[in-house]
Amino acid sequence: MPAYYFAMQGYHAGDKPDPATDTLIAIQYQKIDLATGEPLEKLTILKEWESSEKSIVTQFYLQFFGPEVSVTHFIPVGVDLDYAYELILAKARKYHLPEISSHRLYFERPRLDLGPVLVLLNDGRFAGARPDAFSAEKSDAGRINKWYEAKEFKPIERTVREDAETFLKLFQYLSKYKTRLGIARKGKPARGNAAEPALPRMAEVAVPARNDAPAPETPKKRAAPKAPAPHKSSAQMAKAQPPRKSHASSKPEGARSKPLTPLRKHTPTKNTPARGSAAKRG
Repeated sequence: MPAYYFAMQGYHAGDKPDPATDTLIAIQYQKIDLATGEPLEKLTILKEWESSEKSIVTQFYLQFFGPEVSVTHFIPVGVDLDYAYELILAKARKYHLPEISSHRLYFERPRLDLGPVLVLLNDGRFAGARPDAFSAEKSDAGRINKWYEAKEFKPIERTVREDAETFLKLFQYLSKYKTRLGIARKGKPARGNAAEPALPRMAEVAVPARNDAPAPETPKKRAAPKAPAPHKSSAQMAKAQPPRKSHASSKPEGARSKPLTPLRKHTPTKNTPARGSAAKRG
C-alpha cells in the first residue's frame, strides 16, 4: 500500500488554529516506504501564494480523496493528522467538492500518526511533543504566520521542507531500531545487532546491562614457604632474654625510696663494731 508523508500548513489570525476558519496556504506530501521511512519520490508542495486556496485544495482532493479513489491509494503518515483531516472537510464544503463522510475519512482510511509516539518519547508530556524536540535544530513553524502576513514566502517554503526532513529522519530512526526495545511479532525474535547511534539532540546515556551472576572468585596466592629460623647458641639465647626482675627489689606501687646521703652511706649498722673499739680492747 502506498504511504505518503502528509502535512498541511494553515494560516490563522487568532491565537489558536481553527480548521473551520484557517486559510490553507500549503499542502505537502511525499511517497515513502512505510517499513523504513525512506523516501521514494521527491517532496511535493502545493503553494497557495502561487495559485489559490481553491486550486490547491481541488487538485489534491480529487487526486487522493475523490469518491472513485480507493482509501488505500493514499495512506497519510505524519503528526497531528486530525487537524489536516478537518481542514480537508472544511475546504471541501467551502468549494463544493464531492462530499466525503467523516466515517470514510477517519475509520475506513488507514493512517499513521506519530503524535502518541512523540508523547511517550517526551516522558508522557503533550506540551512540546514535536519532531523538532528530537532534532538538532528547532523548527521555525511558529513564524510562518508573520512571514505570510509580510508576504515572505521563501522562508515558509524552506521551513516546510526542513520540517518534512526532520520528520522523516525521526521516522527512519524509529523504524530501524524498533527491535532494540525487545518487542517483536509473535514467532519472530527481536534482533538488535545494529549499533544504536544517539539522537541528534537527545544524548542518550548507555545503561550497562545488569549481571546478577556472582563474580568469579580470584584464586588466592599461595604463601611462600618461610625460611627456618637460624639456630642460636645457649649464650645467644640467654643474652636475648630480658633480665628477670627480683621479687625482693620489687616495691609496692606508689612507694617512694629515700635518697642516699653521704652521712647515711657511712653510718655503721648495729652488728658492725665502730671504728677504734678493737684498738681499745687490744
